[in-house]
Amino acid sequence: MIESTHDRVHGVWVCTFPSTESPTTPAPSWSFLWDLEAGFAMRSEATGMSSSWIDLGVPTRRPIADALQAFDLSDQNATALAGLVRRSGTSVDRYTVVEHRPGIDRHVHFAVHSHLGSAPETSPRFLRGLSVDIGAAPPSIRQPAPQFGDRIAQALTTGNQYRAISDPDTLNLLHWHGTPAPRIAWMADNTADAPILHPDDMPAAKQAVEDLRASDPGRRIDLTVRFLTLDGDYEPIELTISLIELEAARAALLVVLTVT
Repeated sequence: MIESTHDRVHGVWVCTFPSTESPTTPAPSWSFLWDLEAGFAMRSEATGMSSSWIDLGVPTRRPIADALQAFDLSDQNATALAGLVRRSGTSVDRYTVVEHRPGIDRHVHFAVHSHLGSAPETSPRFLRGLSVDIGAAPPSIRQPAPQFGDRIAQALTTGNQYRAISDPDTLNLLHWHGTPAPRIAWMADNTADAPILHPDDMPAAKQAVEDLRASDPGRRIDLTVRFLTLDGDYEPIELTISLIELEAARAALLVVLTVT
């Protein structure tokens, strides 16, 4: 249970056995809560492990992009991102993925429940659920071959450009597609509680997103906004934003940043 967040139980892991068998040691498990409005992912301490997350070098609270970076979602990337930007109804999704931890990879199965309040357009969005560690993941023998779409994107991107996926409602960074932009603070150990995007630049950025939604598909808008940097200051970065469809009626913000 994540006791410090909303005083709610976010997942229950139950093991059942026939009466003729002796119970075995359950797999390590933990609950999690992703606050999609604030842009942070939180996890409880795991039961069934002798070490804490701190001992393992795993943050219990980290920005969403940092949290996603720890998982190998393989071909489930678009589906998972669509779930993060979903604004209607509730759903329960299940994934088995590889979680990258310092020095080791683990197979993790998780069941996640996306939840909205009674007013979908204004209610906070949360993902709640349970993760179960189901064993060590063998090291990858080879890097997966780039998909054809990735090859096209790489050909259209210059050396000082970096691609990110953001939530069009909150503008929170969700995922780096390829190499993250240098100098920008987006990981748990260098963001603290400061917003990645300067608050004074939020109105102009949100207006640009509304303009995109009201325009024809394929439109791009150029902006210059200030991002939090590793030294704690804000630096103006030129970027281009457009909408990208992840699944039917599920669009995210594609941000191409130019960092010189």
